Amino acid sequence: MKRCILLAALIAALSTNGQTMDALLKSVEQNNTQLTAYKKAADATKSANHAEVVLDDLELGYNRLWGNPTTIGNRHDVSVSQPIDLPTVFGTKSKVAKGKDALADDEYLARRQEILLEARLCYVDAVYYNALINELQRRCDHAGAMAAMQKKQLEAGDINIIDYNNMRLTLSNAATALTQAKAERNAVMAQLKQLNGGIDISVTDSVYAPVSLPNNFDEWFEKVCASAPTVALTRDGMTLGRRQLALAKQGWLPKLSVGYMSEKTLGEQYQGVAVGMSLPLWSAGKKVKQAKAEAAAAEAMHKAAIEGLKSALSSDYALTKGLIKAASDSKTSLLTNDNTANLQKACQAGEMSTLEYLVSLTSYYDAVDKMLSSEHEAQKAYARLTMYLL
Repeated sequence: MKRCILLAALIAALSTNGQTMDALLKSVEQNNTQLTAYKKAADATKSANHAEVVLDDLELGYNRLWGNPTTIGNRHDVSVSQPIDLPTVFGTKSKVAKGKDALADDEYLARRQEILLEARLCYVDAVYYNALINELQRRCDHAGAMAAMQKKQLEAGDINIIDYNNMRLTLSNAATALTQAKAERNAVMAQLKQLNGGIDISVTDSVYAPVSLPNNFDEWFEKVCASAPTVALTRDGMTLGRRQLALAKQGWLPKLSVGYMSEKTLGEQYQGVAVGMSLPLWSAGKKVKQAKAEAAAAEAMHKAAIEGLKSALSSDYALTKGLIKAASDSKTSLLTNDNTANLQKACQAGEMSTLEYLVSLTSYYDAVDKMLSSEHEAQKAYARLTMYLL
């Protein structure tokens, strides 16, 4: 019955824990000053990309020619012309600009995931220190109560000074560990505050949300690969390379210009429409060759990015899965083998010496510390492994 109650309380704590972490990450995403700067930089880059997709500037011309002999008067020429790309070329330029926009977004998302991972790792540390502080506080309370009881026993002559001093030393060690854990938690919270744009943020959870990984690595990797900015950068870079190649091939197409021209001399004036055409005979070939090389390089980089990410994550996946199982087994073992209450009763009844009691209790405390540390390491490994899903 007690175990069912404990399990129900644990589930209730876990159900609110995940929401707390999500709220923390949303707060950091909204308030982080670096992310704000990265977002503005991405927007500026996208504005610059589309600034290139406009009509060429108007070309204005004016000529004044002095006549010789002077009796023929002077000549005045005025011209206005507008270079115009063919519709297909203009459309391809727009696609190239959108491709560059995608790269800017990918770079922002990569920075976003790095910062959110840092915040998530701080959250994992904070939960660990909360749990550790709770445990150390219980140890201090227990050691204090035992020391007070043994002081009365010492005064009554039931125990010697050595047993009493051993208990006081245990209390001192627990108090020192508690002070250190609180200091380390404060450092983590200060880091979280910085990530949150200098705004205070609290983490009260002391229990981690349950985590698990699917058994099939390849299926899991497909999800990661679809949302990893490092892969998206190369994928969108490959798409951009193809569009730039198409634009380079369209460089063989002529560029038109349409405008107005006026010529005025003594007693005569001519005016009308001016139409021109530029033929790219010299530069288009080299641009196509360069664009082909860049497109091929982009495809190779995309394949390398996928293979590199898969290779890096495969070993981390196996390690994380093993850490999660080890943490789960450790917690199960502690729940089924908690002998602290029996040890305390035996010590109070004089069935075991203080030294025997402290040795047994220290073994249990070591197991608790290892369990907390195991959970901590498993959660950090899981956070790093799944950062691409943030």
